Amino acid sequence: MHLIFNQGDASESRIYYCAHYLADSMGLFADEGLSITFTTSESGGHTVQGGQVPAVMNGEADLTLGGPMVVMKNFQENGPDLRCFCASVAANPWFLAAAQPQPDFVFSQLRGKRVIDVGNVGTATLTFRWLLAQQNLTDAVTLIPGSGDAERDYAAITNGEADYALHAMHALAPAIAQGQLFSITSLAALCGNVPWSAYIARANVMQNKATAFNAFTRAIAHALCLLEKLDAREVAEKVQAYYPDYAFDALIIGINAYQQANIFARKPQIPRSEFEHFSQLLSAIGWLNPKLPVPYATLVVSPEEIQ
Repeated sequence: MHLIFNQGDASESRIYYCAHYLADSMGLFADEGLSITFTTSESGGHTVQGGQVPAVMNGEADLTLGGPMVVMKNFQENGPDLRCFCASVAANPWFLAAAQPQPDFVFSQLRGKRVIDVGNVGTATLTFRWLLAQQNLTDAVTLIPGSGDAERDYAAITNGEADYALHAMHALAPAIAQGQLFSITSLAALCGNVPWSAYIARANVMQNKATAFNAFTRAIAHALCLLEKLDAREVAEKVQAYYPDYAFDALIIGINAYQQANIFARKPQIPRSEFEHFSQLLSAIGWLNPKLPVPYATLVVSPEEIQ
């Protein structure tokens, strides 16, 4: 059995997407009689038109990993038949970092502060604005767009030009490892459990290659279990080869932060309640049309339904 897995462009290979790398490095796919070819796209993107999704749509790849928010929006726009079939990231992977430790930080302390949105990623930015609204901080926090140069933005934090950096831990961990920044808080608990990222494929491809997709899902389920049991250093040692340009100490910091924040899904199933909570959040921030439902039963295929 064989599957082609498009990962998007190089920037998509983030720490919180390490479950399939762990499965590959530990031979979990091979144990299922499955081989995986990892491919990439030339350009990235955060919508159905960009990054890895077109490769799945045009048949160049069997599956990919990305945001169910893309599958939801694709459904509302009458796009090709995409399905989420296996969980990966079960919470918001964005963090706040600052120039000094703040062990007793609470979200209300953002009042009157300046936050640089280093990543400028649409749904992450909108979700942060949603959190500010939930905490009655919409007009009390200055959200500054990132410059496009993360090092410049981090320097602005250390120089006192702004108070916090907003980004995924994958991007923050190298600066944290160097002592330039300190992790202040994860946004995961504030947003609640949401299927931030999942494995995605076209329904007909899953049907035609059901045995392979079932094998893939079992291997990922095993990897997710190991991500819960192994410590960060053990995981880092097993996946380091898949992040060749990433400092090992930063890899440990990033994996540990995601483990502590319960970012990694614990099971391959995507719970209906979490999918619906996410769709409501995405409607509230304007990513989805609130007048058009995004039915869980249509867009999510549970492992036992792949046949």
